[in-house]
Amino acid sequence: MDQNGPQVPSFDSEEYARVEAAASIVGKSPQDFVRDAALAAADDPFLKALGKTRDRVPQLADVFATQDTHSADTTTAAWPDPAPMGSRDLRDIQQHGHAA
Repeated sequence: MDQNGPQVPSFDSEEYARVEAAASIVGKSPQDFVRDAALAAADDPFLKALGKTRDRVPQLADVFATQDTHSADTTTAAWPDPAPMGSRDLRDIQQHGHAA
């Protein structure tokens, strides 16, 4: 009896043999193995997060679209951090109060 809608497509003979082999390794029938695998996949945290993204992306797009990007002062660009100091630089600072 079809309780929850149409059944999933059937496996070809090679695919079904692979399912049977995997099911026998864990001591399950192929039907139980496939059912458990499908339910585990449906509970996957990545899939759940991906589903929530469908709702969040349009919301974030609206937020970013309404931000004022022209009010920032672009005349003073942020410079990258200087190169790491070596032992010579540190010794110069200790001796002279500044790096050479």
